[in-house]
Parts: sequence; C-alpha cells; structure tokens
Amino acid sequence: MMDSNENATYDYRLYDQVWQRVAPELNPYPEVRSQEMASSAPTLTQCRRSLPEWENLRDLVDGELEGRRVYLAYARCAPNNNARRIMRQLAEEESRHARRLLSLYYLMSGECYKPIPSTGCIAMPPWCQALRQRYHDEIYDATGYRQLAENTEDSALAQIMSGLADDEMRHARQLLCLLEQNMLA
Repeated sequence: MMDSNENATYDYRLYDQVWQRVAPELNPYPEVRSQEMASSAPTLTQCRRSLPEWENLRDLVDGELEGRRVYLAYARCAPNNNARRIMRQLAEEESRHARRLLSLYYLMSGECYKPIPSTGCIAMPPWCQALRQRYHDEIYDATGYRQLAENTEDSALAQIMSGLADDEMRHARQLLCLLEQNMLA
C-alpha cells in the first residue's frame, strides 16, 4: 500500500520563503525564484534583492527623528505663533515619516528596529540661519529619497520613497516662505 505522502507534490515556494528569511544570500531553489520573478512584479517582500542597502533605512529613521527633535526645539524659539505652528507641523510630519520607514523596515527585514532617542541640547542659531540650515537639510533629504525611488525596481517601494521626497520638498518650500516673511522683519 502506498503512503499518500509519496505522491504529494511539494510546494517549494514555502520552503524558499523560509530560506529567504534564514539565509537570503543562498538560493536553494533557483527554479522557484525564477518562476516567482517571472510571474509577478517585485514586491516589498522581495525588495531586499532590489534594494541591497535596505538596512540603511535605520539611518533614515534616525534622521527623520532627529529632524523632528530639531523642529520641536525651533518651535520653542520661533518668533511668532505662525512660525511655532509650522515648526510643530513639520515635527509631526517628520515623525510620520519615521513611522512609515519603521514599517517599511519591518516589511523588508522581518525585524523591529527600536531607535535610541537622541539626548542633549540643540543649538539654536539665529532664526534666519536656522531656517536656512533646515531648508538645505530638507532639500538633501528629498534628493536622497528621490534617488532611492529611482534606483529600485520595486514599484511599491519607489512610490513610498517618491512620496517622502515630495513631502521633503514641500517642507523646504514652507521653510522658504517662513524665511521670506522674516527677511525684512
């Protein structure tokens, strides 16, 4: 009498998923991965292959959280209510970016990243100089996100990075408007 398992066909995709988690550099079932890549567009669960520097997401999270901290410090020293409101709004958006990047990191790595909160005082330069520095930081961040979006084959990841780049450019425009308001004040 034949055991029913003898005729069973194995679903190597399940085994391949385990191997991807345990040892992503190995390719024990190349035919499974080639079929998978041919049958569908890359997804966030596959992006560690299309974006090898995915671990750099931790640095991006840390940068967004530091931006949040700086904006909150600037809000305390802002010259008027409008500037304080905008600084708090920018801080909240930087926090939202960090949460999105943390979620993305988890999707890509299967691990939770716990950022270590920064401590210490933030030096407050003169108001216009502070706006200038943050303006350049936002432009730099937007450029970095745009490059990540352009360098990945993962359409979902590219869309997220493009959205972050657009947000950073909007932040830069808001800072420029604040700077314009304060130039003759």
